[in-house]
Amino acid sequence: MKNQAKAEAIENTQGVRPAMQARSLQKRHDLLKAGRKLLHTRVLEEISIKDICTEAGCTVGSFYSRFEDKESYFDALIAESCQELLMSAASQFDDRNWVGVDGKLICDEVVSFLVGIFQGEYSSILTEAFIRESKGFIESTPMRDVGFGFITTVSKPLLPHIDSAVHPDPLRALAFAIQVVYGALHNARLRDSGPIKFRTQEFETRIQNVVSRYLGIES
Repeated sequence: MKNQAKAEAIENTQGVRPAMQARSLQKRHDLLKAGRKLLHTRVLEEISIKDICTEAGCTVGSFYSRFEDKESYFDALIAESCQELLMSAASQFDDRNWVGVDGKLICDEVVSFLVGIFQGEYSSILTEAFIRESKGFIESTPMRDVGFGFITTVSKPLLPHIDSAVHPDPLRALAFAIQVVYGALHNARLRDSGPIKFRTQEFETRIQNVVSRYLGIES
């Protein structure tokens, strides 16, 4: 089911050619995996199609039988990553798992999940996607869908704990809080200018406290 959802997200991307056989699916997987690895050390502009194929162990012809060009390839890489993130969030924040749990703990876990995205294996892909969007290369990315999807997912366990006296529209307040966290994490991932360094527990803890206080969630 999960693999099918990822495959559909990829094949719904413009410029991606359908993979009809298991072997073709595996080759596409290898190519996308290669891109993830290369983006950890280089930006997209520095990566050639030949680099991707060499890393994946396949030919340039194999690449073009699956992707129209490097742009559609990267769009597919974003789509796959975003689908994985949404599925991970849906699993972790299933509201049935959070019944009776302290609201501050839920809020902290939401922030930790977001911090983990920007510090983990998806960080390079997300950074590249944001850069391309800010430069006007693309008008919209699946990242926006992830943002809205994430808000919908975490709202189920978290909304009952938001202080409605402070926020008459709790969902809007939650959406704003996540928007601010997105921006802070993106900026820290790009620059990490301090004074509190991005990859420290203090950084994560301070963001957790800011978000919970803004939402009026107390332990």
